[in-house]
Amino acid sequence: MKVVSSRQMQNLDRRTIDECGIPGIVLMENAGRGAAQVMASHFPDLSSRRVAILCGRGNNGGDGLVIGRCLMAWGTAVRAYLLTRKNQIKGDGKTNLDIFVRSGGVVHEVPDSKTFEARREEILSHDLFVDAIFGTGLTSEVSGLHAEVIRSLNKSGRPIVSVDIPSGLEASTGRPLG
Repeated sequence: MKVVSSRQMQNLDRRTIDECGIPGIVLMENAGRGAAQVMASHFPDLSSRRVAILCGRGNNGGDGLVIGRCLMAWGTAVRAYLLTRKNQIKGDGKTNLDIFVRSGGVVHEVPDSKTFEARREEILSHDLFVDAIFGTGLTSEVSGLHAEVIRSLNKSGRPIVSVDIPSGLEASTGRPLG
């Protein structure tokens, strides 16, 4: 296994897309499916768990929706919570949002702290969380809704599976951002 910086990972993704011709949507599908398989290996009782997928508006959120679709196909109860409005999701993430919904997935918009407060108990009632909020591209301090959600998940005492890296950490250094 090679350990790369955030910039190196972004360059590898770009080269894979541009030079190898593998579309970003295929990379997202492979990443999400692979993460779901790793989850299944660590949680043999996955089909009996209730899983909440917390999605940001970028590609990390799209990866989370692929994970959710895979888990649903394996019989796991899944709910996705978008920390934005659906109309803010673009590109490959939007494609996977549409596929998730057409596959029977339930998606709740949680675009602000007021909505999070109203759904906090529901969200925290899940057995397992998928953190698909921020990925390796995070460079600024996390605050507001996102910081509130991350703190709540961390305090829940339940397992959290992060896509790429735990949200709120700077990918190249591991330094907490907020």
